[in-house]
Amino acid sequence: MTHRPATSHARRDHSRAQLSRLLAAAVWLGTHAAAQAADTTETLTYVLTPQFERGRLRVELSWETGQRRRSTLRVASRWGRIDDVTQFLHGLVFSGGTARQDGPMWILTHTPGANVSCTYEVYAGRRAFDDWDYTHHPLTTPEFFHGMGNAFLLAPNPGDDAPEEYEVVLRWQLPAGFKAACSWGVGRSVGARLKAGDIRQSVYLAGRLATHTMPQEGRSVTVAMVDAFGFTPEQLAQMTTAIIKQQCTFMDERAFPDFVATAIPVGQPLKPGDSRLAGSGLYNSFALCLAPQSKLSDAVEHLFAHELFHYWNGRLLAAADPERLVCWFTEGLTDYYALRVLFESGRWDAATYARWINKHVREYHLNPAIHASNEDINRDYWNQRDTVGEVAYQRGLMLGLRWHKLARQNDVPDGLDRLFQTLVRRGRERGLKLTNAAIRDAGVELLGAWFGPEFDRYINQAATVELPADVLAPKLVGKSTDVYTFELGFDRASSLKDKKVRGLVRGSAAQAAGLRERDLLAGWSIPADPDQPVRLQVQRGGETQTIEYYPRGRKASVTQFAPAGD
Repeated sequence: MTHRPATSHARRDHSRAQLSRLLAAAVWLGTHAAAQAADTTETLTYVLTPQFERGRLRVELSWETGQRRRSTLRVASRWGRIDDVTQFLHGLVFSGGTARQDGPMWILTHTPGANVSCTYEVYAGRRAFDDWDYTHHPLTTPEFFHGMGNAFLLAPNPGDDAPEEYEVVLRWQLPAGFKAACSWGVGRSVGARLKAGDIRQSVYLAGRLATHTMPQEGRSVTVAMVDAFGFTPEQLAQMTTAIIKQQCTFMDERAFPDFVATAIPVGQPLKPGDSRLAGSGLYNSFALCLAPQSKLSDAVEHLFAHELFHYWNGRLLAAADPERLVCWFTEGLTDYYALRVLFESGRWDAATYARWINKHVREYHLNPAIHASNEDINRDYWNQRDTVGEVAYQRGLMLGLRWHKLARQNDVPDGLDRLFQTLVRRGRERGLKLTNAAIRDAGVELLGAWFGPEFDRYINQAATVELPADVLAPKLVGKSTDVYTFELGFDRASSLKDKKVRGLVRGSAAQAAGLRERDLLAGWSIPADPDQPVRLQVQRGGETQTIEYYPRGRKASVTQFAPAGD
């Protein structure tokens, strides 16, 4: 008779007891760690109080810091055309620690776990959005406050053992009947878990607003706007919702977040046929600026589609610093895909798509900075915005058209999309940051060896990108066409302001048509298109006469497209 079975059974019981104790310990450690993590979650509380009668915004920030002795708050060093954001912050007062300013940063010294507070006022020297050069500025008008976090909001700086994400609470102090919205919440009191960069990369709007929320496939799209346009918030919500759905379908996106679109009026109402708009794609949001009384148009659709596509090209797939070195990709290919999806989804007809492609092709070939290098773009993007800054958009669009066609000709059925969607997936899953070297390597890997010489020629050497006539076949066909730069022939801004011709350009089409310096302007129609005539009503000797001309400057021969069969 043997006792081995009993011995084995006893050992098995002993092992089970040990395992139970180990599991209990593991559960306790996990629970304790989770509790500690919950206990150390840092909370940022913002209270924003627009002072509409004074043209200022009061900011109160409270930060429940973690177990460290040093933290840092900062604003963006610059934002858009704003070279120094700190100039807008007045009367900063800190409590709960000491603060030392270092440029756009405030370095805080405090006891572990301290609640550090800061109050300040925001004033950017203006009280109205009456000038298009100031759309990035945080302004409090008599009717509303509008600002983007990068231009006015202090938020934690990465480093100093600070967490990557925060529990963020925002409360608005507003008069009765006023509404509020931001990129991550709609209402007077909102909260979300955010990175510090998300706080800064958000739009904040409060005042006399019209709002509308539209549900869509498990998410919501909310419009908050100043009611000063030729469309309703419901109509803007319908447009944004439809374009979001179209782009998500194209990108096979299953996790698109709730979205907020804002709109504010800038400047004065425009003459029929004129348009002016600006917009920023931000954290889960879009901030639109339009002239009062503007209507929804293909220009608004294009701008929104471009900024929306940055969710994939710019956010999920982000650029390494300095990001302007790959601006041709993040901006130019964004424009290519924005226009293409508007057309292929059926939202635009072939004629509208051709008109927008022709505009970009024409402007690219007439751009004096057509051969600007990536280094030139990185250095001069803002100080030569209309030439060097634009060529990055134009070059990327041209290459999107060209490379999609070439990839298909080289046995890649999904064309350029194979490269783009693979890079987005690597950005989402691996944290890939875009560099020109990474794009080139992936292009050769995914599209073929032909991509390397193409990349070197057009990206590294900045050669002129040419498009074959069949690049958009069979739906659009191209042919060589003479095109012209837009040259109005006089200083538009000062002339329309004074209602008198200023800065007449010698040898211009305007002068050739008979326009004179200091002519009195009684009326005008000025389309921003060299192929549409400018008409000016001029008063001379008590009589009014009409001067008409095409605002054409330098000529070039480029490929232009039309729907097949036209």
